[in-house]
Amino acid sequence: LLLGTAGFFWRGNAGLISLAPPAAARVRSACALPISTWTYRGSEEGTHLGPMAEDFKAAFDLAGDGKSIATVDADGVALAAIQGLNQKLETELQQARAENAGLQAQLQQLATRLSALEAAEER
Repeated sequence: LLLGTAGFFWRGNAGLISLAPPAAARVRSACALPISTWTYRGSEEGTHLGPMAEDFKAAFDLAGDGKSIATVDADGVALAAIQGLNQKLETELQQARAENAGLQAQLQQLATRLSALEAAEER
């Protein structure tokens, strides 16, 4: 294993400071990543599920040679995708709430107008 590929670093030990990738871009890349099942030739351990290393490398261009996927990179991509999906859902929820508030206001205006028309009709 390469240093730092099988676990998480404390930022002070990594020797660098990195910026978070744009979550939306990671979500799009993760969604487009082909996922398949496979077994290793000559292995009895069973079936695996996930992306091929070369597809992962092409999608995210992280460290490595494209022949394997470091667990820290797979975990990081998964977490970035989760954050991106959460951002998307929060944005959509805020938009839906704003739209709902507008519709509620329109409904109240219509109810008030209807009441006024009904009252005028009764006279």
